[in-house]
Amino acid sequence: GDASASLDVQYELLITNYLILTPSAEINAALSSDKEVGVGSGVNSTEIGLRLSYDIWDRTISPYIGISYEQKYGQTANLADDEGEDTSSVQFVIGTKLLF
Repeated sequence: GDASASLDVQYELLITNYLILTPSAEINAALSSDKEVGVGSGVNSTEIGLRLSYDIWDRTISPYIGISYEQKYGQTANLADDEGEDTSSVQFVIGTKLLF
């Protein structure tokens, strides 16, 4: 088996009692390369994001909009280039967070 690790950090900042800004960061690393899944050894990608949500009903339903930026590094970026993929991307997100 190939070992890998991921660190994901988020923090909710209350702008008002209902409006919440959530910055996030994620770092992915692998101990060895795995060309079949397009992952190189070492720190292979990072992602940072920002989401703005609005609590509609006691934090049970919270629609959000946001933006996310991902960057690939090292061998992972080289493998992505070989496959014709981008090594960085910006994504706009929209969705709803539901708590049960």
